[in-house]
Amino acid sequence: GWTMDTREVVMKMSRTREFSAVLGIALILSLMIGMGVPGAAAAKPRVAIVFATGGLGDKSFNDSAYDGMKRAEKELGIEFDKVEPQAVAEYETLLTRFAQTRKYELIISIGFDQADALQVVSARFPNQKFAIVDTAVDAPNVASYVYKEAERGFVVGAIAGLMTAKKGDPRIVSDKQIVGVIGGMDIPLIRANVAGYIAGAKYVNPGVEVKHAYVGDWADPAKCKEMANAMLDEGVDVLWLAAGRSGLGGIKAAEERNRYAIGADSDQGYLAPNNILTNGMKLVDRTVYIAINDVLKGQFKSGVNMLGLKERALGYSKSLVPADIISQVDKLASRVVAGDIVVPDEIDKVEPWLKSQGK
Repeated sequence: GWTMDTREVVMKMSRTREFSAVLGIALILSLMIGMGVPGAAAAKPRVAIVFATGGLGDKSFNDSAYDGMKRAEKELGIEFDKVEPQAVAEYETLLTRFAQTRKYELIISIGFDQADALQVVSARFPNQKFAIVDTAVDAPNVASYVYKEAERGFVVGAIAGLMTAKKGDPRIVSDKQIVGVIGGMDIPLIRANVAGYIAGAKYVNPGVEVKHAYVGDWADPAKCKEMANAMLDEGVDVLWLAAGRSGLGGIKAAEERNRYAIGADSDQGYLAPNNILTNGMKLVDRTVYIAINDVLKGQFKSGVNMLGLKERALGYSKSLVPADIISQVDKLASRVVAGDIVVPDEIDKVEPWLKSQGK
């Protein structure tokens, strides 16, 4: 459709057609003289990104988003500005600062806890396009990218449930079948992951026990390590850390005690090469790239954009997973993609769901 912007441009173009011929000659002359003309090079589209409070170096969510920005810079020819807030209270100011410049094609908010700030700022700047990753903001100028969290939990839970029953692996506690998950915060998004994890583990192994807990912080590895050690003391041999930077402490605990950890968001295998069984992948890099690409192609989609296994925005890494388990879990994943399995996203719905599946 025609917007004010395009109409204005067309009107200006028709008024300045004669002038542009003169300008063209002037440009050529000035370039020949070697003076150069400021701004003669086509300006690259600019994008801004406000990271989540954990900051870059979290080896997880923010770093993955940053990879997506770098890819867009390389493949889509954008330039970008970034900022790393130290506290939730800074989001509104930082978003406002970017929006006030009116020079960005898109401003991206990373993380669910920017929702309140973005609700305010997007209303204040109705002509600015925004995207938010990991939660939904209901505004006509905001594209929200939300994940079917439970699907990711389901595939890594299935891996954990099958792995804890394996014999002859020194990292597995032979006389128990207990797996665990530690979430960053007790919020619906993390609870959906936990629900999926419990459902996946018990779907493939009805006898498994699944423990879960929450750190209450995205950036407290010491506390997470303590909680992980408490679970390992109880015989947990596969532990998923869905806890942002806090999760690094849990991975360390599993490595020190030679049990399995499952990473989150990006491939954390290099942190503990002999102990990261798999990673619950949330491909934030792909999401950020999709958001930018949509805007540049004029296909900005406000409202909720749901991404899951089907869109390849979630998944797991093969890492140390044995081949027989990979083939079982891939079959399960394809049933989720086909809609045959609809994973419960609330913990109290898991048991009734398992019964309905005949488990």
